Amino acid sequence: MIVEDIPQVGRLFYKIFRKKAVNSPDTFNDYFEKLFFGSPIYDPQYGSFVHETASGTISSAVSAIPMQYMVEGEIITARLLCAFMTDPDVSCLGAAELALTMRPRHQDLCFTDSASPVSANHFRAVSGAILPLHGLEWCRVFQPAAYLAQSAAKRSSLARYGARLPLARPLDYLTRRVMPALHIEGDPVMHDEEMSQDLFVTSVQDFLPDYKVRPVWSKPELNWILEVARLNTGDGSLHIRSVWDYNAELTGCFVYFGRAGSIAQVLNIFAKKGKEHAVINQMMYHLDQSGFVAAQGRVQPAQLDVFSRHRAMFYRHRAHVCVSTRHKSVTDAIQRNDIFIGGLAGESWSRLVTDFF
Repeated sequence: MIVEDIPQVGRLFYKIFRKKAVNSPDTFNDYFEKLFFGSPIYDPQYGSFVHETASGTISSAVSAIPMQYMVEGEIITARLLCAFMTDPDVSCLGAAELALTMRPRHQDLCFTDSASPVSANHFRAVSGAILPLHGLEWCRVFQPAAYLAQSAAKRSSLARYGARLPLARPLDYLTRRVMPALHIEGDPVMHDEEMSQDLFVTSVQDFLPDYKVRPVWSKPELNWILEVARLNTGDGSLHIRSVWDYNAELTGCFVYFGRAGSIAQVLNIFAKKGKEHAVINQMMYHLDQSGFVAAQGRVQPAQLDVFSRHRAMFYRHRAHVCVSTRHKSVTDAIQRNDIFIGGLAGESWSRLVTDFF
């Protein structure tokens, strides 16, 4: 894919994902260029793909963001696959040919954390790996009535009107009085505070050394990801919070989108080994005290045991997480759930997920 392809790809995006046969607006095209061509580590060989018909029309496309990964001490450039789109009114040959480029023998590492069942089937067909635990979403409810109202509002106009009525607050007040499980008890020796982007960028690798396959997140690359993520305001502003213990030691941090009174969308939770419970509990306490009706985010298998000890939690399938690689060390890491994917190492910070409807 080259920059000049964006208007055609944008029209295809709107046709497939927004069910609109329209040209993509300039705001979309500008953002698309920034997202898929703007990374400081961008190189065409790690970029997006298109398939053209004999007439030169783009019939299929796979958008991709390059991301550096550490694999057993070696740095490689991975490809985060985002939207996989093919025109249903044109031969499916283009989609098949693009899928074949994802075969493991062609890839150091490519992955997606937002695959549909059809895309997951393409990965299976070319011998890619599916990571079922990474595809789960956890949800912790703080205010049940408000949460149900907001969830229903996404599905109907009548529910959206009902969600604006001040009915949930008294119901939640009563519910929280009779259901202690909804409360989060803060730890008096822990506290959280706003974290500067500079501190986050320089500290985050301290929380990842146990992963054999993990993002490098160099200063230029991670700053760029955060800069683009801040453009995505559909779920509220981007927040980075640090967690400290009584010795003033940084024990972890968490990143989320949200505004008070909404559902917080947690991107990542980072914690020192052995401190996962303290960091996750402090995050839950902060979000509850800040007025969020619930919090949700993608499962990291290493944190699943800690989440299982929290009450008022439930889990559901969010999307398929798929990986293709020619490196045995990566496939071995996948078998051990020893690979870090999701959040900032995924697609959920992109405006394409929540915007341009």
